Parts: sequence; structure tokens; C-alpha cells
Amino acid sequence: METEKSSVRTTVPVDQAVIYGSEVYDRVYCPELTTAQLNTKKYVEISLVTEGDGIHRIFNEASECRTGDLYITKSGVPHGYFAKAENEKLTVCELCFDAKSLLDGELADPGSPRFCCGVFRDNAPVSYSMLNSGVLCEVKGIIEAISGELKGKKLEWAAAVKAHLMLLLVTLGRYVNMAETVSSGHPKEWAVACAAMRAVLERFTEPEMNLGSIAASLYISKSHLSRIFQKVVGESFIDYVRGVRINLACELLRDTQLTNEEIVGRCGLKDVPSFYRLFRSVTGMTPYQYRTQNTKNKIHKGEKNMSIIAEISENMQKGKAKAVKELVQQAIEEGIPASRILNEGLLSGMNVIGEKFKNNEIYVPEVLVAARAMSMGMQVLKPLLIAAGVQATGKVCIGTIQGDLHDIGKNLVKMMMEGKGLEVIDLGTDVSPETFVKTAIEQGCQVICCSALLTTTMGYMADVVKLAEKEGIRDKVKIMVGGAPVTAEFCKQIGADCYTSDAASAADAAVELCK
Repeated sequence: METEKSSVRTTVPVDQAVIYGSEVYDRVYCPELTTAQLNTKKYVEISLVTEGDGIHRIFNEASECRTGDLYITKSGVPHGYFAKAENEKLTVCELCFDAKSLLDGELADPGSPRFCCGVFRDNAPVSYSMLNSGVLCEVKGIIEAISGELKGKKLEWAAAVKAHLMLLLVTLGRYVNMAETVSSGHPKEWAVACAAMRAVLERFTEPEMNLGSIAASLYISKSHLSRIFQKVVGESFIDYVRGVRINLACELLRDTQLTNEEIVGRCGLKDVPSFYRLFRSVTGMTPYQYRTQNTKNKIHKGEKNMSIIAEISENMQKGKAKAVKELVQQAIEEGIPASRILNEGLLSGMNVIGEKFKNNEIYVPEVLVAARAMSMGMQVLKPLLIAAGVQATGKVCIGTIQGDLHDIGKNLVKMMMEGKGLEVIDLGTDVSPETFVKTAIEQGCQVICCSALLTTTMGYMADVVKLAEKEGIRDKVKIMVGGAPVTAEFCKQIGADCYTSDAASAADAAVELCK
């Protein structure tokens, strides 16, 4: 992991000051990932998602990303890209550059509003924009031109690289300034946290490095740095430093034959006894046990000392879709009833996810990867459930109301409902009142769920209620409404049966309405 060694401006050759490449990310996102395990670059990074959907994690914030999403990240900001599920990939074009070497004056000064042509609005460490197809092609063209100059090195190529980079920054500045900037509400706090993390990564091999010495190097108090670090990073300063050191220790135990004394020296730990205590408190095992187990895992991959049902639940909660699919198949082959696999493995795990989401312990990306894992398991299990006559706890049709094409919230509610054992018919977006009611009649649904994000489309929800009354199914079918602009008062006003403010509560309510 590279970090800046000095704040003094030095000139770096252009071919070293610009790093370009396209990376394919297939590692599945795991919520337990610590900040110390993310990438921290020493240069400004322009990242453009060119193919696939995935997860982007910045500090302790994770969000979905897809083709056309563009992130510009200052140096020292820990972040990483991940796949949503097994067998999925995310391709990201990454251009890193040393602003001090390639730009001049205010454009090269991280403290200036014009730093990098002002792409970091309000001095935020990260900027974001979702590019349309036209701008996407334009940006790709400029990046490819920079890549061509770096490879060809024709006459005046260094000047051409700088010119293309300026054009790229100016172009991006026109779009990121019109977009929401990631965590733009706390730019100063993010900047302090980034500086502290850079300092830790430079000095973590020094046993005497601590909160006080890092705070002093940043000219702030220990208590102030401690508060900012906890708020921005999501963990204490001490836990972060421990994570950096233990992650390196784990890597050395796995990949080298270094002695514990040598590992202690490389990780900046005090002595071997304290290393043992810290390692055991973090990993639950001694360094010897960790090295032995990881060696065995390379030979006997997947051996775990737990029941297969518990494994299904645990892997589903972590979003490990491929593992869930294989474990469900293994459980079937071992003769475990399909109903038990469903209830004690998949649904039990999804209930845990639902409760954590309701309590704000996890967020949308974690729910999505867990739901995808459950879907993979259900693909294997569904034929057996049908053959065994296992019935869903109810049937629901769901869709985004006419005139509205937003579907993220609707999809999340659908996944939560399926996690409760409901059969959900997804009608998609821009669904007319007639389609809702017709589907409920033909499919025998007990609940109609209508979603809206635009206030201009909410009126169609009232039409669904009126049409259900006209068709004579109002006493048989319950109607749920939801979405950002929808309120409990609006639900009551149009005569619908239920409104909930979040996906987990919507799933619980649907189960009750189906009884």
C-alpha cells in the first residue's frame, strides 16, 4: 500500500506521475471488511465504471455502482470496488496522477477551491457523477488519448499528457459540480481523517506511534482527532491501527515463513507476548493456529466445524451466493428436508438481515448481496419445495406506479418480502392501475404494493384503490403504498390499507396482511 512520504513538492517524471489501467473486480463485497483492508492511493484517482454493476466502499460507507458512474478521489482516501455476488464482475478504468507534478499553482494545491480544476466541490475528498452515454464516450476518449501518449511517447508526449489531463479535469468539472458530492457535508472532517490515515500507514511500523503523535503532526488535539476518526471511519483510532498491523501479520503468516519475532518487527508491535494477546483477541486464535488452519484450508477448502444449516444462514448473510448454492445442494444430497433448509437456513438468515437493516446496523448494499445469495439458494430448492407441496406464506404483486421509472426501493421491498417467505410477482416500473388490479385478480394476490418516488405520480395510487373497489375485490385484497414522498396521511386519504417507511417494515406488514 503506497502513501505519500512528504508534503514537500518534488517533480516526478510524467511516465511515473500518471498510472493508467483497467481493473476487473470479482471479489464479493463483505460488510465485515475493515477500513484498513481498503486501497489507499498516494495520487488523485479518477475511476470510471465501464462494465457491470457492483459495490463501491469509501471509508465505512458502501453504495451500489454501475456502468457510467465516475468517482474522483483525493490521495489518502481508503476505498475499494467489489462484485455484488459470485460469478459477477465489475470493470473499472482507473487513472491515477500526481497533481503536484502535472498541475501548477492553485490547481496543484489540495487546499485551493480550484484544486484539480475545482472537481472537489467544497473541498470534499471524493466527487461523484453519473455520466450519460454521450459524456461517457467523451471521457473515455480523453482517457484513451492519455493512455496512447504514455505508450507511444511520440514528440512532445509529456506536454500532450498534461494537456489531455487538463481537458479531462475541465470536462469532469462541468458534471461533478452538478452532481451530489459524496459526504460533501463534512469535507474538513474527511480531510483530517485522510491525513491521519496517511500518517498511520507511513508510521505503523514504529511501536511508539500513537494517537498523540499523529494528532501533534496534524496540529490538533487528541480528543478532536479521536472524535473525527470515530465519526468518519466508523471505528476508533486504536482499532484502525490494530487492524492495519494485524492484517499485515495475517498476510505474513499466510504467505511467508517469518518467525513471530520477525513479524512483530515488521508490524510495529511492542513484543511477542503483546502480539500474541492482540492477535488472539482479534482473530480468536494464536498465530500458530492461524498459520496452521490457513495452510489446511488451502488443501481442504471449505471444511468448517458447524452444521450445514448454520453454514447456509451464515454465508447467505455475508452475500456469498456461490457458497450458498453449493451448500443447499449438499444439504439436499445429505437428505435434509427442503422445508428445513428453507426455514432454518435461508429464511432464518434473511430475518437476521431484515432486523439489522431495520436497526440501521447494515445498509442497502449488504441487503442486496444477501438477497442475491438467497435467490441462488432458492433456484436449487424451489423444485423440491413445489414437489413437497410447501406453500408460500402469501402472494403479493408489487410495482412502481404509472409514470415513475424508479425501482431501487421497490426491488429492496421485493427482496425483503421474499425473505419472509412470500411469493412476489414483480410488475416492474410504470405500472398502470389496471395492471395492478388485473394481476391481483388473475394471480390470486392478497396484497397489492404500489411504490412511487415522484410526487407527480402519487395520484395513480388513489386510482388503484378506486379500481379495486370497482372490480369488487377491495374486501379480499389489501393495498400497500410506499416511497419517499408517500406518508401515512396520504395512505389514509386515498383509502389504502397500509404504509411503511422502510423495506423491512413493509415485509413484516405484508406477512400480517396475508394472514
